[in-house]
Amino acid sequence: MPLRLLLIGLLLAGSALAASSTTPNTTTVRKGETVVQVAARAGISVARLRALNGLRNDAMSVGQVLKVTPAPALSRPAPARSALSRPAAPQGLYTVKRGEWLNKIARKFGVSVGALQRANRLRTSMITPGQNLIIPARSAAAVVARRPAPGAAPARSAPRPRPTTEIRTMYTYIRMGPRDTADSVARRYHLSVDHLRRLNGLSTRFAMMPGSKLLVPARIPVPIPPAPLRRPVTFKALRPLGVRVQIITVDLRHRNVMIAPVLPNLRLTFERGARVSQLARSSGARALINGGYFHPQSYAPAGDIVMQGRMLAWGRIPMALAITPDNRATIRATTTPLLRRPLDTTWAGMETVVATGPRILTRGRLSTLYNSVFRDPALFGRASRSAVGLVSNRDLVLVTTHAKLTPTEMGKVMARLGIRDALLLDGGSSAGIAWNGSAALDSVRKVSYGIGVFTNYTGRRYVR
Repeated sequence: MPLRLLLIGLLLAGSALAASSTTPNTTTVRKGETVVQVAARAGISVARLRALNGLRNDAMSVGQVLKVTPAPALSRPAPARSALSRPAAPQGLYTVKRGEWLNKIARKFGVSVGALQRANRLRTSMITPGQNLIIPARSAAAVVARRPAPGAAPARSAPRPRPTTEIRTMYTYIRMGPRDTADSVARRYHLSVDHLRRLNGLSTRFAMMPGSKLLVPARIPVPIPPAPLRRPVTFKALRPLGVRVQIITVDLRHRNVMIAPVLPNLRLTFERGARVSQLARSSGARALINGGYFHPQSYAPAGDIVMQGRMLAWGRIPMALAITPDNRATIRATTTPLLRRPLDTTWAGMETVVATGPRILTRGRLSTLYNSVFRDPALFGRASRSAVGLVSNRDLVLVTTHAKLTPTEMGKVMARLGIRDALLLDGGSSAGIAWNGSAALDSVRKVSYGIGVFTNYTGRRYVR
């Protein structure tokens, strides 16, 4: 054989031998590869690659042949995979920190838990601090899904959603427990004992003892109010269904609006009463309407009254207007029997409550079936009327007329005004309404209390 042909044959044989040196159970280190990349390409963990090849560190040389799995007695060829199902190239190696779990790490790197388990040959989600994990790249399918269409504008990152709640400081009343002390209560609400004493108008800290009722500040999450739609309060005279009425409309979206009972004196008692015009002048309310029913001699209200989070009166009337300190209003029933009510928790979450009735509108429909509490025949005859209604939980309407109407007729008038839910207030000689400190329609007699609208209130807000 000529020498030239012999050399060519030897070169071909050497090439064939080199090509067959990498078997399905081995792999050859390529230029620039790290031990992490070799392990990921072979589909095994770094620890297993080191154990199979006796590697004490990550040092390797280009062209080095490494074992990647023990040689099986008989192996079947692996089924062909699509490009999208092949293992992704690794992002790198990550060391598990204390307090981390697999799902948290997967979210951190934008991969699935399953991808992490497959890349690290994990049978469970159990990992330990200090453990090294191969972090696979995001799958090809995810990359394709995120790739913009040809000619499409580059995708912009989605704006962060606006918060729907905010933390506000509300004041509430608590009752000291059998083991409470002035110091423990002060610590609980992040106050000094002296601040707690002054907040409650006490001359000495020793007045704070188990069973005492104390006013304390609380940070409470509440919904952020929507933007106002109109002025805080408006006053109009209209003629729905031919009946002349005086109407006060309140936009409760304004933060400085407050609805509160207005009493005849500063001692928070209902005795002696006062006319609507007197209540309007003494309170400074922007608008005011007469309240609910009361005893004609003692002026004690017939239903529950909550003012600035304090329960001032309780009674048998089962329906009430209730307003939270962030100005969400509702008309709802008191379903718990009077004698079984835990008074410290009745109307929890509310700042203002006025129990009155009967209910004359329910979701825009006339209500003609009244609770058995309302037995007075005078209630169902024709008389001057006052009522309170809601268009929504942020739109409050106060209506008074000196026209003689039945409860059903007053319900029709309220419905014509677009009101969805409404309660009667006291009527007859008690009906009256005031605007800017003077009566538009004054009550003929003294009333137990009024319902005032305050538009520039910047003081404390209270919650039960």
